[in-house]
Amino acid sequence: MPREIKNLDIKVKLLKEYLNNGGIERLNSLELVEDLLKVKSDADDKVNPDTISSCVNAFMLVILGSHLKPPVFVENQKSEYKSTLQKSKCFDQINIDTEEQFDEIYEKFKDETDFLFRGQGEAKWMLYSTLQRKWIEEELFNTEGSYQEFLEKLAENGKAEYETEIQSILNANHIDATNDVSVLSYLQHHKCPTPLLDWTYSFGNALFFALEGITNIEPTREIDEYFSVYYLEENEFEGANVAKIIDEAFEAESEALKLEMIDKIAAGDEDKKQKMIKQFEGRGLLDKSKIQGNGLIEHIVKIDELFKHPLPLLYFSDNNVDKNFIFSLSNNENIKNQQGVLMWNRDPSKPIEMVSDEFFGKTEDGTPEPNYHFCKCFNIKKELAGYIRAKLEADGITKGFIYPAEEEAVNASGIYEESKEKPE
Repeated sequence: MPREIKNLDIKVKLLKEYLNNGGIERLNSLELVEDLLKVKSDADDKVNPDTISSCVNAFMLVILGSHLKPPVFVENQKSEYKSTLQKSKCFDQINIDTEEQFDEIYEKFKDETDFLFRGQGEAKWMLYSTLQRKWIEEELFNTEGSYQEFLEKLAENGKAEYETEIQSILNANHIDATNDVSVLSYLQHHKCPTPLLDWTYSFGNALFFALEGITNIEPTREIDEYFSVYYLEENEFEGANVAKIIDEAFEAESEALKLEMIDKIAAGDEDKKQKMIKQFEGRGLLDKSKIQGNGLIEHIVKIDELFKHPLPLLYFSDNNVDKNFIFSLSNNENIKNQQGVLMWNRDPSKPIEMVSDEFFGKTEDGTPEPNYHFCKCFNIKKELAGYIRAKLEADGITKGFIYPAEEEAVNASGIYEESKEKPE
């Protein structure tokens, strides 16, 4: 009777990936090398468990163990997922391998408007912003002041250079139109690294962006064969919606002022007070329609105010214009069709999923929340790219739709260079 080894198939797969990605050079045990050479496969290309020594099995257990934990965070180093198994520790995910599986999720999500979606060309990439990547890759932590100071310079320089263009696009001429987030949004969509991460209300748009980022490198690991679309229900993350945060604070302040005034007018007459409360129920004293242009939005979304906010992750959306709390994100013709949402992460080197896990993935007593994940994820086979593009084109999601203003695009990357400390 053949020997039984638990999880042999997955252990063998991970072993092969390890050896094919530089692992051979890291082998420092002659016994292990000799035992690996003795491993044989049967006629059906399955590894014969009887050829697995205890030494090889122990080595495979170590490799498997490293995939059963999220990537280790090292300050000022960028991480990637080594496998979809490891990625499952950070996301609720489903692998999409066939056209039939894709059709099912496409039909389910293509008309959804209550989700936030993000597409990325590689399933192994973590949710870093473009500025985080630059901060780490160029080791700006050694040459700059604080991350906050750098962002303040970036927004200041962007406003000085593009304030006129932003206000012209918005048909507005007031200070709120060029708040720090609006300026960063403009820079983000004109090739300048920022701390903002693009999401969208459209599943189709997220797929388009993911397909744009696909690389054609020969895969050496299973995860290299996939790209990803991340998604979460907006109401599950609504507590980080800055427009909603402002609206609730505004309503609370308005209600407090109203009750204070009623109390003074009633002058101790409880019956009169209750009648006035009923009469003014649902009516506030503060006029939201006067918010735009008075500097309130500009103040609330200043970089230093965002760093003071108790939540490390926030997102900005101009989706609910009826609330009158507008961040002037549509300062680019492209973002209108893209149905863009911008997510803020104030950490210079931790991706969103790590920040979220540390901040939100805790119980009331501070212990880790079992099975907490920031959002869900589809890992989609890259070989389906042509099929998916045809689907998107049939629904009008083309390059011309996503980038209607591409020919007039501004290259704002100089703002990033200008904001860096110059060597003496």
